[in-house]
Amino acid sequence: MGLLMTTRSGFATGERIIGRRAETRMPRILFLASTTALAHNDNHERLPAAFRAAGWDVTVRDHDEVYISGGRVFAGAGTTVEDFNRVWVLGLGRAATFLDRMQLLERLPQSALVTPIHALVYQHAKYAWSHYMPETHGGLDADVLAACADDGDWVVKPTAGSFGRGVVRVRGREAARAALQEATGKGTRYALLQRYVPAIEAGETRSLIAGATVIGTYLRLPGRDFRTNLSQEGRPEPATLDPKQRALLARIHEELQIAGIGFAAVDLAGDQLMEVNLANPGGLGTLQQVYGRSFDAAVVEALAPPTQ
Repeated sequence: MGLLMTTRSGFATGERIIGRRAETRMPRILFLASTTALAHNDNHERLPAAFRAAGWDVTVRDHDEVYISGGRVFAGAGTTVEDFNRVWVLGLGRAATFLDRMQLLERLPQSALVTPIHALVYQHAKYAWSHYMPETHGGLDADVLAACADDGDWVVKPTAGSFGRGVVRVRGREAARAALQEATGKGTRYALLQRYVPAIEAGETRSLIAGATVIGTYLRLPGRDFRTNLSQEGRPEPATLDPKQRALLARIHEELQIAGIGFAAVDLAGDQLMEVNLANPGGLGTLQQVYGRSFDAAVVEALAPPTQ
């Protein structure tokens, strides 16, 4: 029987020792993505293509194709997840199936996952990074949250929103209460109350991180209002982080590495953290647009073991 060689990071290099000769096999990566729903970015196409170009055997399956049989986890008929060197869960998939899928994928060696399951469940959330964020309060009782507000400027936002949807700037307690009533669905879902950061008016930086490497950073300038999301008419430009921002990014990057998180986007406004996106962060296409070159191969290099 051959011996599958592994790197220090815990996943296979694709080399088997058979008798006295070494046989190099093409490493394999499985992407789990939403193959039928409207995609929020092009990662489901861009990243598989980058790994193929680097010599990987690439398989893409829908989130809901994950199942268990005979104690083994599969992604589609005959596709055993344990046989892949790397598994990349792109996005969270359908809420109705999320918990079951996470429980199944938790059975895998987590070192093989680009983002471990515990991180997708517990750290892809604004709560997990609130120690780096402006003053933040979260809950589903609008009155309790509004009581935390003073007469300054605040932002009301959903806990799991994207593209700037549902984000409202308010001033004072009563305006906060009204916005929170709407955001919480009158007590049926969680929402956040966060102190407004004036630095956002000068733009928000997004840094993409893969493994131990900061792949690139760009600036998102606000559009019609304070929101910098490109879907809300924000404009991207090249950016260089200042010393305070670099120090903050380094601390967050260290936490990402300790948690085994292989790919993330970190958004900063001034020296304040606004968000860490782990599930399926966009930005590779924007980096290419801003700097005139592709950063895709750098992601593969940062996450892949040597293939020879």
